[in-house]
Amino acid sequence: MSMRASKWIVPVIALVVACVVPAFSQDEKPVKIGYVDLQRALMNSKAGKKAKADFKVRVDKLEKRLQGKKEELEKMKEDLERRAVVMREEERRKLADEFERKRLDLKLDFEDSQAELQTKDQELTGTIVASLQAIIKDIGDKQGYTLVLELGSSPVLYFKSSDDITDEVLKSFDKQS
Repeated sequence: MSMRASKWIVPVIALVVACVVPAFSQDEKPVKIGYVDLQRALMNSKAGKKAKADFKVRVDKLEKRLQGKKEELEKMKEDLERRAVVMREEERRKLADEFERKRLDLKLDFEDSQAELQTKDQELTGTIVASLQAIIKDIGDKQGYTLVLELGSSPVLYFKSSDDITDEVLKSFDKQS
């Protein structure tokens, strides 16, 4: 499914629910739709802020380690370029091979670090988002919402700010944390 088509799925479902549910509802309750900004809830919750700080520590640690390796590699390259004219061919080739090996090691280490960070980010945010979803469901059930949409992932062009339950979700989530 294309990205463009997937952006329209939620609004189309909301429209269908808004039109069809009242037609089949026996007690003719009005459709109540709420909205949540999950990204804002994630970034502004206590757990989200802590996860962000922990993640930054991990990123800084990896950056420092990689920066040290990069500086060592740059020093080695400068040394090789400076001494290349006075070195024997075999010694120059040996140093050039070592430089290339270390350059590839740094590249692989960088790629591994990126993958590790991405996995850790998904792990940290996944746990928080799952908790937020449970709270959203609870609020939706208690307050009689027919549907709760996520503002960041759907192309919602208009909504009443009174239907935004993000602050309520944040308060409930922070109480649990």
